[in-house]
Amino acid sequence: MAEYSICKCIRTDKPLKRNGKYPIYLRVRVGFRDTKIPTNLDAFPDQWDKRKNEPKNKALLIQLNKKVLDLDLHINRCLADGQELTLDLIRDFYSGKRKVKPEFSSFYDYYLDFVERKRKEGINPETIRVYMTTYNVMKEFRKEFRICDVSLSLIEKFDDHMRDVNGNSSGGRNPKHKNLRTVILDIQKHNIPIENPYRFFKMPNSEVKEIYLDKSELNALIEYTEKFQKDSKEYQILKMYQFSCFCGLRFSDAMDLEWQHIDFQNNLIRKMMIKTKTEVITPLFPMACEILLEKIRNKNIKATDKIFHQYAEPTVNQTLRKQTRLAGIDKHITYHSSRHTFATLLVVDGVDIYKISKYLGHKSVNMTQRYLKYDLSIAKESAKDISTFSGELSE
Repeated sequence: MAEYSICKCIRTDKPLKRNGKYPIYLRVRVGFRDTKIPTNLDAFPDQWDKRKNEPKNKALLIQLNKKVLDLDLHINRCLADGQELTLDLIRDFYSGKRKVKPEFSSFYDYYLDFVERKRKEGINPETIRVYMTTYNVMKEFRKEFRICDVSLSLIEKFDDHMRDVNGNSSGGRNPKHKNLRTVILDIQKHNIPIENPYRFFKMPNSEVKEIYLDKSELNALIEYTEKFQKDSKEYQILKMYQFSCFCGLRFSDAMDLEWQHIDFQNNLIRKMMIKTKTEVITPLFPMACEILLEKIRNKNIKATDKIFHQYAEPTVNQTLRKQTRLAGIDKHITYHSSRHTFATLLVVDGVDIYKISKYLGHKSVNMTQRYLKYDLSIAKESAKDISTFSGELSE
């Protein structure tokens, strides 16, 4: 295999441009031969660092480094494809004649193209958000890989990463695997050679125990939160989580919540939900209102300002898992558990399930029932006010 190198150079042997700058080239050496490739970038002579052989201007240097990385990636893909490395192959990269087999192209590029196609087709924005969450988790796992690199081993390692590094439960891993499987099937549909490892991979079980905080755990978390500075990431995330425990908003809707959605006069939250594209009107209970009043105190706000700091969902869930453990709560907490907490604590207090269904923005009571974790504590609390079997039955 021929050795190669890529160097940056400024062509002072070329005529000055009208702007007084000299063109910047990449000098590529393959074996004992070399060629100079134009970059369509230029610089003033005094802006070129002769010792480092690069522009002094940081913005220009970033652009130039990007071109070097692109060329280096192209060369390595060609080598992986078994092609012989020649200067003509490098020139073709810039002349538009390059031919890279689709299976050797970036999996991430295809993934983003797929998501964009779905967005243009009008797919639900919440579904797009879930696809992008999967993309971000994949990038954490591996910075780059090609379509032909997809294998059972890769999928198994990705699953290990989600479970062992990110702490995702089987219910959290399942939708990410479904996203990946959908994209892989789309690749196959476009006749790009790729094996579908999901034929052999056992999907994590999505039917998981619904997690919620009981009253004592929620009170403990509220007390624990006060140890943090109010402008800290931990305080902001824990308070936002508690807010959803008190009103039932999904993470996407909490992130999208603006002051114009809050009706302080009537103690209501009115908002179009991102997932269902329907309006939800839910009570602004006192404990939720208290969190908002703290955020608004001594601040000039606009109606369209976002209420909560814009954190990525993986960051939020990682912070919640760590801090709830430190608060003495031995449960696998994610942001979505706040929604289950809201519904479960209301039913424990005897609130009608039809009302809870409306508060959550569910289209049916059946959907709400899935949120209600019926266990020993609920059975104990809900039985207190029932007198049916307290003594002799009367006719």
